[in-house]
Amino acid sequence: MKQPIGTCIDNPFGSRERLEKIMTGAKKISRKEFLEVCDVPSEIVIEMKEYYDDFEYYKNGDIYFYIWSAIEHFYQ
Repeated sequence: MKQPIGTCIDNPFGSRERLEKIMTGAKKISRKEFLEVCDVPSEIVIEMKEYYDDFEYYKNGDIYFYIWSAIEHFYQ
């Protein structure tokens, strides 16, 4: 299972250029696909189901992320 590695705020990729490359090269995926591979805390899963339209899910290679409230949350 993919584990959380950080958000766009703390930038786990070391440079803005790498962060931008991961985000712009990402492919949109379903919530189901995201939850099948990522270890998301149960409290967040509840929020994902309750506020379905507030979340978007993406992947770029082995990096998965969701966007919620204009913040990207990355998993690897």
